[in-house]
Amino acid sequence: MPILLIGLSFMGLFVLSIVIYLIKTWKVAGHPNRGLNIVIFAFSLIALIISLKLFWNMGVYADEYNASLIHVSGGMFWLYMNWLRLGLLFIIFVFSGVQLVSRSR
Repeated sequence: MPILLIGLSFMGLFVLSIVIYLIKTWKVAGHPNRGLNIVIFAFSLIALIISLKLFWNMGVYADEYNASLIHVSGGMFWLYMNWLRLGLLFIIFVFSGVQLVSRSR
């Protein structure tokens, strides 16, 4: 339970710092697209980390109880959907990061 509270407090501080940065950037530079890119990048990073952790925990569970990922996922189709979700989140993360870096120059 304390780890959950610590994680939620770090997540809240992270989101709060992004909001404060966006407010300052919006007023000073007037770049609403840059702020939106930062938000998309941050949320895609958070979603990717959460999905990777869930997939890792599923693999640990399957290893400890001598099951396969196919059975834990609910079938081969859902295992492929898990891999597809991880791949798409990674692609969104990379593209938003590239767009964020290329716009700042």
